[in-house]
Amino acid sequence: MRRRSACSLVTRATVRVVFALLVNGALSSAYAANCTAEQGQLLIDQGRYKQAISEFTCVIDAHPTDVEGYRGRIEAQLLLGQYSNSFRDYSRVTAVVTPVHPDAEATILAGYAARLEGAPTSITALTGASFARWAFFDYLGAIHLLDQLLDLQPANPYGYLFRGSSRLLKGHAVNDGVGDLDYAIALAPASPDVHYIVADAYTYGLPDPNRAFTEASFALDGGLDTPRVHAILGSAYLAFGNISAAAAEIQKHIQLVTTGLVTTSALPAGTTLERGVVPGQTLDIPLVVSAGEKVSIVTSSRDYWDTILVLLDSNGNPVLGSDDSWKYFAAFDWTAPSGGNYRIRVTFFEGVITGTLRVARK
Repeated sequence: MRRRSACSLVTRATVRVVFALLVNGALSSAYAANCTAEQGQLLIDQGRYKQAISEFTCVIDAHPTDVEGYRGRIEAQLLLGQYSNSFRDYSRVTAVVTPVHPDAEATILAGYAARLEGAPTSITALTGASFARWAFFDYLGAIHLLDQLLDLQPANPYGYLFRGSSRLLKGHAVNDGVGDLDYAIALAPASPDVHYIVADAYTYGLPDPNRAFTEASFALDGGLDTPRVHAILGSAYLAFGNISAAAAEIQKHIQLVTTGLVTTSALPAGTTLERGVVPGQTLDIPLVVSAGEKVSIVTSSRDYWDTILVLLDSNGNPVLGSDDSWKYFAAFDWTAPSGGNYRIRVTFFEGVITGTLRVARK
């Protein structure tokens, strides 16, 4: 029996690989063409949440600036207790969808209003709608829907968690909110996502740095290595007076949200820099200082109300970080221990905004 030549073997193998790639590519394209938000919602209604996430992910991949893929994936993730992922997807709506469709928020809320009008006791709709209200800062609207949800499911950990969070973030029935958060932890003590939302509430609602630090550390240890978790830890360290640890956490936040650095000209004393950024961009601003010089930096924007920054030394090590120092804007007053070339890294919080950053050095 004659042996096949190496060339023949390679040729036939190559043909098989190419054919398989063509077939798989065609199948993938066909699947991408056939996946729909309607099918994803049907999977949610059937309780097949993981399959729904896959379906909505396919919809997002096919139409990355359309809102419905994100809306559906958020709902499915919520029903699986993946609250951090859900919040991350609302950040993506802000970053990717809203610049193309400014009515994205209104579209989501109108869709849930229509669903609840037709099925006012729908657990999935109440869950998705209440979270949308929470994500869009309508905490009283969220509480109203969460009350309805808890009337239907009195032991729903999501309901207690986000009602408690909404109460603290709004400053409404705060003591009841604290009880809600504690009960949510009692219902799901091992969930890093639950502890993450509690940490958020004790950072941006009812300030309690010790509690926020404990809850955020639990979330981080549980695998939620996210920008917001590091920002929460940074805020706690700032409250503790641990400037170096705070700077390290804020640097991590900025690193995690940055996909591109925009290097600017140096910022001399008495000048102001304005530069537009898109989601994922961080300004890298050289700062030349003398030993003992007092440096005062204030950030602001006409487009969004939340910035975050870190000051780096000449070796790239974090010196100090700032978050919510002036309202929700980053700012600092600092005396340089030594002269040299420093850098400011500054962006919008979580890096999701298209707009202009303003950095002033007094």
